[in-house]
Amino acid sequence: MVLMAAMMGTAQPALLTFPQERPVFLREYSTNHYSVVSYFLSRLTIEVLVTALQCFFLVLVSFLLFGFQSNFFFFYINTYALAMVSTALAVMLGCTVEDPKLATEMMRIVFVPQLLFAGFFVSPSLIPSWLRWLRYVFSLTYVMRLGVLEEFSDCHGQKASIACDALIDAVDAESDESWSYWIILAVLFIFFRLSALFFLQRKATKFL
Repeated sequence: MVLMAAMMGTAQPALLTFPQERPVFLREYSTNHYSVVSYFLSRLTIEVLVTALQCFFLVLVSFLLFGFQSNFFFFYINTYALAMVSTALAVMLGCTVEDPKLATEMMRIVFVPQLLFAGFFVSPSLIPSWLRWLRYVFSLTYVMRLGVLEEFSDCHGQKASIACDALIDAVDAESDESWSYWIILAVLFIFFRLSALFFLQRKATKFL
């Protein structure tokens, strides 16, 4: 639930940013105040800092209230990684549309399925095989696996160990593949950001 809150809470403001700022951006871009890349990088810098603060307070309060077993720094980095990838996806969607209302509707279509395919609410084995591949393109899948491995890999007691192992198996998490989860998250972030820059460039060129 903490990961889902981080995903939705940071993505929604980022999704609405460009549709709302579009008239100002196009006007200033058409008068050569700045380039698309400089505007994009300035927005990215702000998002990196704001998202870091949002995740820190979310993780701090959650960590103290729930008493997680995982390391605080790992918990923060894992949550921050999800927030940044989700924000990158939201920015990409925001750069493809002009109407903020349409952007809001698109967010539900993209982010809600992640709750089902990540493996927590519905076991991957229960998902039809022709739909199961979708979980590999969702960032929540990999962050969920990393979080579950960190939290439940060292359970004390026989019954607790059985329950923890069952949960780890339910989300298809493999401790030996943890490094690949981080790489995939980085690839998704870069892909979404570059796609957003591409769509933003096309929108600006089309306006001119």
